[in-house]
Amino acid sequence: MTENTYYKPRLIIGNQEISTKMSGSITFPGASQANSLKCTITDPDFQNNRLFNEEVKFYLNYGSDDGVPLFRGFIKSVTPSDDKTIINAIDGRTFINSQNSKMLELTDDENYDGYTLAAFLSDYINDNINIDKTYIGLDILKDTNPAISMSKVRNKQPSPIYQLITGELQKAVDASETEKPLTYFIDMIDDGNKSNITFVKEKALTDSPSLSLSFSNGIKSYKYNRRPPANFAVAGGASFTYGNSPHGSIGLPVSGKFKDKNEARQKLIKDVLLQYRETDEITLQCNTGHYIALGSIINVILDKEDIGGNHRVTSKSIKFSDGGVNLSLQLNKKPLLLSEYI
Repeated sequence: MTENTYYKPRLIIGNQEISTKMSGSITFPGASQANSLKCTITDPDFQNNRLFNEEVKFYLNYGSDDGVPLFRGFIKSVTPSDDKTIINAIDGRTFINSQNSKMLELTDDENYDGYTLAAFLSDYINDNINIDKTYIGLDILKDTNPAISMSKVRNKQPSPIYQLITGELQKAVDASETEKPLTYFIDMIDDGNKSNITFVKEKALTDSPSLSLSFSNGIKSYKYNRRPPANFAVAGGASFTYGNSPHGSIGLPVSGKFKDKNEARQKLIKDVLLQYRETDEITLQCNTGHYIALGSIINVILDKEDIGGNHRVTSKSIKFSDGGVNLSLQLNKKPLLLSEYI
């Protein structure tokens, strides 16, 4: 942030507004995990009683005033002391993904056979969560392509619905373009009145980037870690090995029921080669890109040729205080072509 950058964060808790004497962080971890906010408030006039489950809205107002909150969630813990109050809030998924949320057991007698994954999630939230108010918006929820069926889905013991949803969502791989298989993740998108849950398909790395970053435009520093991906898998009587294993043999666990070895092999090929898309884990410290959505494509311009180019935003975190704001973006690596192996 430069001296001339407009920056006026606002935190609204119920009917209380805080715009100074606060610091904290917002984490968007990606991979369908819930977003969270932690804030320390030192304003002596702040009323910290009866805050549990109170709605929180945070407006970063970086560069200009925000039309919608950067984060919307609900307070799950409050730690007061004589000179400060620390609050922790989680987005609306907290009501379907915690040990305190209502558990669901799917059996042969009680189930959602005939429902798609989106219909199941929508029906459950309407019947069990959005009873007295809208905690989780459903306006933009729609099925994946291909759609995932809930028929014959059972769990061995009662569990939060979100565990079932994220587990089934792993089956959604759009391989309509063989060379560009795309998976899905769950995100929350705010419309100014509520935060809506939705399934988001990955963007292809060949798509036009939403943002270009370089040392002359946004990047303050970077680091990266290159991990060796899994190169073989065995399941359903079939096996698949990719490459000559320069880093040694690394297996990938694959489970499921397959009608034959060919179907099993197709699954192994997809799972192993999807691992090769994201071998570089890149972290950028930036002064632009605060509002970029998870899954967006960023073009990174660096001298290091092997990590330059288009990457997906897999997670981000923002630290804020009266003195300024810091942004960290986590990116992944380019995909590998599948058509050579299928």
